[in-house]
Amino acid sequence: MTQFDAGPGEWSDRPWEDPDRQPGPQARRRKPTLPPWALLAIVIGIVILLCVGLVLIIRALTGGSDDTTPTPVPSTTVMVLPSSTVSLLTPTSYVTPTGTVVLPVGTVVLPVGTPVVTPQPAGIAPGALVIVQGTGGAGLNLRQQPTTYAKVVGSAREGTVLTVLEGPQDADGYTWWKVRTPSGTEGWGVSKYLVLKPAE
Repeated sequence: MTQFDAGPGEWSDRPWEDPDRQPGPQARRRKPTLPPWALLAIVIGIVILLCVGLVLIIRALTGGSDDTTPTPVPSTTVMVLPSSTVSLLTPTSYVTPTGTVVLPVGTVVLPVGTPVVTPQPAGIAPGALVIVQGTGGAGLNLRQQPTTYAKVVGSAREGTVLTVLEGPQDADGYTWWKVRTPSGTEGWGVSKYLVLKPAE
């Protein structure tokens, strides 16, 4: 088909000569781009966030999840008085409106600086026989070292008779004794769940 230039009011088959055609932009607009250092900073930030998240997840999963030893409940309160003394207060002690501390008969008041020693169960010593008691059926974890962070090397069921080998050691808020089970497993156990076996 022969093509020709159309004048005003004449028909043309060339698309660029269509009178209804809108003029296009002369140049394409460029999309905004980040400089290379900004991209590198974003990548490094994402990697750091992922690492921190991974460390927090690992700590949450391993932080004492294998420890079945209950937390001890303190039975004694230590209070520093203005007269530079330390007193062991029982739950029946109270302070009067005048600020005076009233202690029950038999309360011991210690001078400041005197170490407060946790009393050990009477008679437990290396060579003694003890019974696992008070675990609520969960048994006593025996650990490689006297700490709640040490690896569990075995356990002793409620009522098991153990032989005391070493101790006591204080760590992580507990007093520990190294004991041996009847099967020969040795490890450290919390003294709170050990009672002296009565003489037969």
